[in-house]
Amino acid sequence: MELRYNLTRQEFKRGLLLHERRLKGALSVIRRVEWFFFLATAVFGAVMLFMLLVVLASGRWEEEFGSVFWLAVCTLGLSLAFLWLTSARRRAFHGERLMTGEAGLFGPWTLTLTRDGVAVTYGVSRRMEPYDAIDQVWEKKGFVLLYLKVGLWVVLPPYAFQKPEERTAFLTALEEARQGCPPQEDAGEYPMEAAEGEEIAFSLRYTWTPEGLHQVLLRANLAYLRTRLYWRPAMIVVAVLSLPALAVGILMLIGALSDWRAAGADGVLYALGALTVGACLCLPWLSFVPGFVDWAIRRQEKKDMFRKLLEGPITDIIGPHGVDSLRPGERERTLWSQIGGVKSADWGLVLFRLDRKMLLFPPEAFSNRGEQEQVAEYARGQL
Repeated sequence: MELRYNLTRQEFKRGLLLHERRLKGALSVIRRVEWFFFLATAVFGAVMLFMLLVVLASGRWEEEFGSVFWLAVCTLGLSLAFLWLTSARRRAFHGERLMTGEAGLFGPWTLTLTRDGVAVTYGVSRRMEPYDAIDQVWEKKGFVLLYLKVGLWVVLPPYAFQKPEERTAFLTALEEARQGCPPQEDAGEYPMEAAEGEEIAFSLRYTWTPEGLHQVLLRANLAYLRTRLYWRPAMIVVAVLSLPALAVGILMLIGALSDWRAAGADGVLYALGALTVGACLCLPWLSFVPGFVDWAIRRQEKKDMFRKLLEGPITDIIGPHGVDSLRPGERERTLWSQIGGVKSADWGLVLFRLDRKMLLFPPEAFSNRGEQEQVAEYARGQL
């Protein structure tokens, strides 16, 4: 079964917004409760501010109302700021900003249910996922969203189906395929070389091993922490506030425990709460612990998130157009505008993408260290 449609930016945004508003798992429920809490706080601050303005206009203002007025202003301002930070629309806008730099994302799309899995083609890119890799199929307001374990994968807008019966037939065929009865249509061959007339600066071919990939991922993630891509403004603020907050929490707990009779149970709980807040703010620093990064990578390995890198030989074509990663039956293009940093070391070469993904190259991909440095310099020159 094959679907052909033209994905527009507007419909893509709507699909991302539905993705962010969905309720799945404890985290999404906590986000929704958090959003309603700040909404109620904002309404309370707005009501208090309105009442104080009425009192001021009526000429019954008293000196004590000044502190209440500024408390209402701060409550309203902070609540609106948290509503914006926790809103699904802001997260959808951020995801759309990161993903829209991908080559050929908007325009003609082809989705095919084949014997081996779901194949999608757009622009020069082609990707195939086996049916058991699809974590969830979600339908709402005419949209059909396909999820992998790592998150949203495909957005099918309502106009991808000519009529409701076609959507029902597609969902039925997809469900049967996920249960072990895929269609017999072959995926066909996909060209594993550069397009005709396309300039090539470097062509790299390599194969990953589980041990080698783990070590390069560990070194690359530790290198990522020292780039401006990790130290975003919000991360800098949290990291700076974490140290004094943690120190205050420790001092408060020491003081409460040293004189626990005077502090009482409430004082100890208050100190523990302050210490917990300080420890939570220190999370950005936890990523600098190699053991924690190693644990996070092993957790991703258990979820089989690096399966495509380990499936077989990979060919990377590097040129003015960007980096084309060619795998058996697949092709993914990364534009230079999507790359924000380059790191070359003895353990290999990594290109840091703006969407927090990485393009990794082991030392075996190069004939010698000099060629690796040439590729690194070429990449830096294109940024």
